[in-house]
Amino acid sequence: MRSRDVARQIAEDLYALAPEEKTADALERELRQIAASTETPSGAVGEGQQLVETAFPEASDGFRHLMGLLIRDLVLGEFLSVRAEAEGVVRVRVVTAQALSSEERGRLTGSLGRALGMKVKLEESVDPAVLAGARIEIEGRTLDGTLKARLDQLHKTLGQSGEA
Repeated sequence: MRSRDVARQIAEDLYALAPEEKTADALERELRQIAASTETPSGAVGEGQQLVETAFPEASDGFRHLMGLLIRDLVLGEFLSVRAEAEGVVRVRVVTAQALSSEERGRLTGSLGRALGMKVKLEESVDPAVLAGARIEIEGRTLDGTLKARLDQLHKTLGQSGEA
């Protein structure tokens, strides 16, 4: 069995247990905390690291770190997919140079929801390097309408024509 298949099965089982144990929101929050714990400096103990230590009290630090990596790199993504499918929601990641206003967020969510025929859950992040516009990622596809992407394309085009 492939690791993605195993991660998918774990995610499906976790989602099925969510109503019995806690809300899907709380479970997602815990998975995100555990995933984030693998990105903190060694020795730092955050909420995610405490969750892993509680789950595996007798395990070595290396094993607990491995569990965090598996959750971060496989299980969390599959859990988000399983949850989105079950709840009829599509997760859309949008990257902008500055935070969206509530009006912009509402317009974007409404437009995407109508275009996709599903409820949209935006996951926003800010990256000043995009300069302006937005990069939108939907189920592995990217629509890059950023000024940086347009400038990069212009540079590439000018370079190919020998004018750069």
